[in-house]
Amino acid sequence: MVALSGAHTMGKARCTTFTARLQGSTTALEYIQLLRQLCSESDINTLANLDLATPATFDDQYYLNLLSGEGLLLSDQNITTRDDQTRELVETYAQDPSAFFGDFKDSMVKMGRVEAWE
Repeated sequence: MVALSGAHTMGKARCTTFTARLQGSTTALEYIQLLRQLCSESDINTLANLDLATPATFDDQYYLNLLSGEGLLLSDQNITTRDDQTRELVETYAQDPSAFFGDFKDSMVKMGRVEAWE
C-alpha cells in the first residue's frame, strides 16, 4: 500500500478533501499556511496539487514531501507515523527512486490480478 500511495506524486485534490490537514498542524507550517490561503480565497472546487514540487512528474518526490511534513492528504501524511516498518518504506523510497519504481510496478501488477467482486 505504501508503494501504491506513491501514485499521489501526480494529481490534484479539492480543498474539501483535505480540510482536516489544515487544522492545528505543528509541522510544515509554511506549507499549511499556503494551503489555508489557497482554500480560503477560493470556492470549494479549488484544486491543489498532491505534489507541489513536481506535480506533472511521476517520481519519488511524494515520499520526500511526506518526510518534510508536506503530504497534502492527512491519510498520506499519516503513513509516516503509522509504524516503524511503514516509515522505513517511506524513507527507502525517498532515498532510492529505483526501489519505489520497482515496488510500484510489482504492486500494480498484483492489483491488476485481483478479480473484481460481482
